[in-house]
Amino acid sequence: MAEHPLKRFFRGNYSRKDYLAVMNLVSDPAREDELRQLMATHWTETGDETLSDAGMDLLLSRIQHRIMTEERQTRKKFRILDTLQRVAALLFLPLLLGSLAYFYFSVPRQAMSGGFAEIECPEGVRTRFTLPDGTTGHLNSGSRLGYALDFNKNRKVTLSGEAFFQVTKNEKFPFTVHTPHLAILVTGTAFNVISYPGETTEEVILQSGNLEISNPAGTRITSLQANQKLRMDLENGSCSRSEVIASQYTGWTEGKLVFRNEDMGQVALRLSRWYNADILIADRRLLDYTFYATFQDEQLDEVLKLLAITTPILYEEKERQPLADGTFPKRKITLRLNPAKLKAFK
Repeated sequence: MAEHPLKRFFRGNYSRKDYLAVMNLVSDPAREDELRQLMATHWTETGDETLSDAGMDLLLSRIQHRIMTEERQTRKKFRILDTLQRVAALLFLPLLLGSLAYFYFSVPRQAMSGGFAEIECPEGVRTRFTLPDGTTGHLNSGSRLGYALDFNKNRKVTLSGEAFFQVTKNEKFPFTVHTPHLAILVTGTAFNVISYPGETTEEVILQSGNLEISNPAGTRITSLQANQKLRMDLENGSCSRSEVIASQYTGWTEGKLVFRNEDMGQVALRLSRWYNADILIADRRLLDYTFYATFQDEQLDEVLKLLAITTPILYEEKERQPLADGTFPKRKITLRLNPAKLKAFK
């Protein structure tokens, strides 16, 4: 029987064809069972004991973390992500990187029962994750999710950025998401959390099930039911609860960029993260205008053109010069007020 490309990949002696074959295997959710079987078989052949399901989940999570944090090095070597990022495609699984085999088999066994793991999603992409307890979810651009390697003992995660969680039900061990200002306690539910550093609010949107929200000290704030949102104003500590359509807040998990009457400052910030660009507001009068739209698969240029049609803005882009390593820096785009269209929007 011919040797599977994954084995050559583990040894570090693989061809470009082998790499692409492994890429296809890892990025196809329908082949997850096949991937797990191949990894378990190789683990056994190295002389170690049988790998448990929990151990497999843990290793896959650690591999995912390492892949995401080293994505930039991967791009320099294989350039596969460039096109995907330019069209802001939704990445459901992180790309496989050449050092995976070394990381997988060189992790000390004792490190798996303690310590901390972190999944990082760079700006310009989205990624899907699976935690050791079976909980699944998505990380939005520029986000980090951290958890202890003995996760199943407490089911606690920390979040910086935005994430959607589909939590595996376990009443004995509730699932808790910690942000800098909130603690969200659930047993089994689907919800979205927004907690980006530097922003003036944190939000929790519940899609299904129920959850309890407290402050970091453990003081209860409120509970949420399906299609409700909690918004915390970080400047004064106040909280408000409202009825919403949860799907409008979770469209990003399907590759949709949704704006719900958001001011231009928030629009520029979200576009910057989504497309990995620097978009600046040069005239504060633009903050008086709001934008309502849904984009899917559109390139940044198309979005900017629509903005210029539906709001009184002009946009200009600074020409990019290649860096020393041959790559290009982020696009830098400035939004200004268009005096010629100002009367039409008053």
